[in-house]
Amino acid sequence: MSSINRPLGGPVLTFDLEALLGELRAEESYGRSGRAGRTLARSGRMRVTLVAMSTDNVIGTHQADSPMTLHVLQGHIRFRTGEGEHELHRGEVLFFGPGDAHDIRATEDSALLITLSAVGDDYMIDDAGAAGEGQLSGL
Repeated sequence: MSSINRPLGGPVLTFDLEALLGELRAEESYGRSGRAGRTLARSGRMRVTLVAMSTDNVIGTHQADSPMTLHVLQGHIRFRTGEGEHELHRGEVLFFGPGDAHDIRATEDSALLITLSAVGDDYMIDDAGAAGEGQLSGL
C-alpha cells in the first residue's frame, strides 16, 4: 500500500511487520535491486522505516547527520564504520551517532527497522551542540 493510501502519523499506529515484509519482497523494486523500504511512521523529526534486503545487498557508505537506530528483525548484516567491520544478528539493535559513515551488507535475506531522529535538512549538531541545518543521505 502506498503512503498516499495509509496514514504516516497519528496518535496511535500499529503495524503487522511480517505482512509488510511480504509486501516489500513482492515489489518490483525488491526483485530488481534486492532492496525495498517503506516509511511506516513520520512525526516531526522522527521517521520509522522498514527495509527488506536480499542476500549480499548493500546499502552504500553514507553520512548520517542525526542519530539513528537499526534493529535487525530477520537475518544477519555486516556494517562498516571507520573503526572496522561489525555484525548484527536477528534481535540486535545498533545505534549510530551523528556523523558515523557506514555501509550495511545483508549476509542473508534480512529485514531492518530503522528509526531516524531527523531527516533532510532539519537537524545537524554544530560545535556547540545546537540543532541547525544538515542532511541525511543514503537510505
